[in-house]
Amino acid sequence: MELRIEDKYRIVAEHTSDTIVLVDNDAVVRFVSPSIRALSGYDIEQYEGTDAFAPLHPEDRDRVRAAHAEVVRSNRPVDLEYRLFHASGHLVYVEARVKPVLDDNGNVRCVVAVARDVTERKQAEQLLENILDNVNAAVWSTDKDFAKYRFCSDSMVNIIGMPKEEIMVQPIRLHDHIHPDDNAVLMGEVKAKLDRGMPVTRTIRMIHVEGETRWGRLIIHPYLDRSGQVERIDGILMDVTEKKRSEDALEESEQRYKSLFENNLDGVFSIELDGFYFVNANRSFEQITGIELDKLTDRCFLGLIKDEDHSTVYEALFGVMQRREPADIECRLAAGRGEKIVSITFVPIFLFGELNGIHGIVKDITERKREERELIESEERYKTLQQSLNRFSNDLANVMKVSELENRLLDEVRAVLPASRAAIEEAPGGPELPSEQPGDIRIKIGEKKRHPVHLRLAMDRPMLRIEEEWLETAVHYVTILYDNLQLIEDLMKRLEEMVTNDETPKWMLRLLFRLSEKERAALSGDLHDTVLQDLIIWYRKLESLRSARAFDEETKRELVRIEEGLLDAIHQIRITCNELRPPFLLKMGLVESLKSLFAYARMFANYEIEFAAEPADIPLPLQEEHILGVYRIVQELLNNAGKHSGASKVTMSLSSRDGRLLFAYADDGVGMDVAAYEGSFAHMGLAGIEKRVLSLEGEMRLDSAPGHGFRVEISLPIVSQSKGERYGHFAG
Repeated sequence: MELRIEDKYRIVAEHTSDTIVLVDNDAVVRFVSPSIRALSGYDIEQYEGTDAFAPLHPEDRDRVRAAHAEVVRSNRPVDLEYRLFHASGHLVYVEARVKPVLDDNGNVRCVVAVARDVTERKQAEQLLENILDNVNAAVWSTDKDFAKYRFCSDSMVNIIGMPKEEIMVQPIRLHDHIHPDDNAVLMGEVKAKLDRGMPVTRTIRMIHVEGETRWGRLIIHPYLDRSGQVERIDGILMDVTEKKRSEDALEESEQRYKSLFENNLDGVFSIELDGFYFVNANRSFEQITGIELDKLTDRCFLGLIKDEDHSTVYEALFGVMQRREPADIECRLAAGRGEKIVSITFVPIFLFGELNGIHGIVKDITERKREERELIESEERYKTLQQSLNRFSNDLANVMKVSELENRLLDEVRAVLPASRAAIEEAPGGPELPSEQPGDIRIKIGEKKRHPVHLRLAMDRPMLRIEEEWLETAVHYVTILYDNLQLIEDLMKRLEEMVTNDETPKWMLRLLFRLSEKERAALSGDLHDTVLQDLIIWYRKLESLRSARAFDEETKRELVRIEEGLLDAIHQIRITCNELRPPFLLKMGLVESLKSLFAYARMFANYEIEFAAEPADIPLPLQEEHILGVYRIVQELLNNAGKHSGASKVTMSLSSRDGRLLFAYADDGVGMDVAAYEGSFAHMGLAGIEKRVLSLEGEMRLDSAPGHGFRVEISLPIVSQSKGERYGHFAG
């Protein structure tokens, strides 16, 4: 039976899986095929006669309505994708082709839309997009000439920086986002391989945004037809920027590590955990240990260590393996000439979280250890030398003769230095004095009658550096005094002769004391500007050394004790300088200077000091000679009280009467036999006091007896420094 054409169309419409919808120009549904129920869940009766766009998703409704209007207006078909709500509530993705239906006059009567459910395909595409987004990749497909893209995933915009829609419309723009050098390769070498049907894998640089370069892994496969000709080209582009940066960073790190390893000034090496065999080492390690690098193969690290230190080093290595933390150790090397001490830092090497080996950083600390030992060994020696210098410099202040100076130097040298022989020798024949032995030390200390005088020493062993410095300082002290003491001694001899003949001029005594004060001031200045400054410099160097370097606790304590010894020596020299020449004596005046002297003496004296003064009755300012004279007299009396008198109380007073300065001293000590005192220049310093009083045109009275203390009364004519006037004479 032959079917009518209308029956044929009806059969097709009712049995096709696609949904056919007839929509008039007002967007009202005039016909819909039965498959509408499978597509939307609605019956034919529910959909016919309604707004064709009502079931659509609100976001797609206006777009589809505009497309319908465009078909009616332009009389051209369009392809659409949109979403509609199923009667059960879920979304259905639809793909439709809309074509106009014309009347006899060529006008659009209605439109026919053939729609099909593409939900599964869309879900698959969405899944693919999610996968591509997660792996930061994009999939595309194009014709063999790259003229038109058949497919491009939405993820392309994240990788190449160009929207999918723009790529689909203008494929050539894609090349603007590829580095020019790589684009030239793609258009040349890569295109040639693809034309031959060969797959290509290549890493390219992408200009994602201006100033930023990203890296992409391009995998391209040509699709061949049955005849073997390229029909289309499919590809995937993966963003490998982070991987590329990691690889570059890893390579840079490896290069930096290699540079640090090879060029490090410290020795660097690696050893295995099993047997501690060497893996590698740098040139500095070779220089420190003296072992050539090509001879380290199959050599155990412990073989480099001195036998006595094996257990300590092994414990350190075992501790690194157990605690997985770095460890520091000092040990001695068995290789090389002489003993070499090194500091080694062991660092664990991890590979994928597991201990894989041990790095070592070795430093040669032999010289530092030697210096530490010398510092420790010289501590007691240094203290002895400093105490000797303090004692020697103090004693020189009271030396008044060249012979005493020479003997004092010899006594100190014999007591301090390892000398088998020490002597003072004069060369009457000239400056050259032949040595008795090649090892003798000869140092010039002065001249007598234009002939050089030397200190000759025969040493049992070479002197230490600090001993050489001590000798240099001691000789420096002596040299400063030597010539002047000779002059003073000559003058004193002449003075004694004049005294014997009752011809002693007081101006001569005054001159001698002026010279003595000048030499005291010079010695004080030399001590302050040379020895004291040198000690301060050495103290600061030692303090800087201790602060800048890491020492063990015992060494730190020894260094601190040496610093304290230096500070004591500095303090003692300052005291000596003040005693030689009190810095503020003239500025403070006699009374205040004496009070300061007594305050200092009370800290060390074993006797009580009582002092009374009447400064208001004393015309000021006094002449410098009077201030210095009285001050030196008081110093000598205090020295006698401490050394000879055994007194428990000392009483002093200072006043003025009838134009004279009166000073009185009394103590309750052991006293002395005044009758036995005959003006000796050597007894208790009294001769010096007597001569000083005489030089100032004053008088002195002594009163003492064994067991009845000691008393002195001194009267000096007062001379104003400003007017130069003398007041009165000694009144019996």
